[in-house]
Amino acid sequence: MVRQDARIVVSGDSSILEATDAALELLELTFDQLRALPPGSLSLEEDRVASSGFEVAWDRAGRGEIVGSGSVRLLDGRLIRLRYLITPQADGTFEIVIERADELVSEPPRMYTIGAVLSAWRAAERDLEEVVPGSAEWTAAQSEIEYFRAEYKRVTTGASDR
Repeated sequence: MVRQDARIVVSGDSSILEATDAALELLELTFDQLRALPPGSLSLEEDRVASSGFEVAWDRAGRGEIVGSGSVRLLDGRLIRLRYLITPQADGTFEIVIERADELVSEPPRMYTIGAVLSAWRAAERDLEEVVPGSAEWTAAQSEIEYFRAEYKRVTTGASDR
């Protein structure tokens, strides 16, 4: 999972409420600069497009934790890749824990609910039980299981077997 020290708390309308020194250092901003940014300023256009479709799936999944990665543009124009964990809080705010990711900044954004990855993994395991061992379908199901196992590992630890 991502480190807990680089943390930002935002309101339901995306206003910045607080940020740790580690988060500000990572984003190369002061707290006043971060609060002055318009909502979505740290996102790239493709991240916002991906986010709009993801919100529908997130609603269906019960609006739990979200893990993912995406590229953000710093104020000086440089791109960095971040991995994040967004946790909805009981008071309607969102805690966002961030860290630098090893991925290339050009990779597309990735967002998952942990439950969605686990559900897909379990579905692939059920499919495996229903096919003949050694068949093409069995091989495909095995491949899917390995993919979702790696995705689960990546979204929960940031590590990858691939």
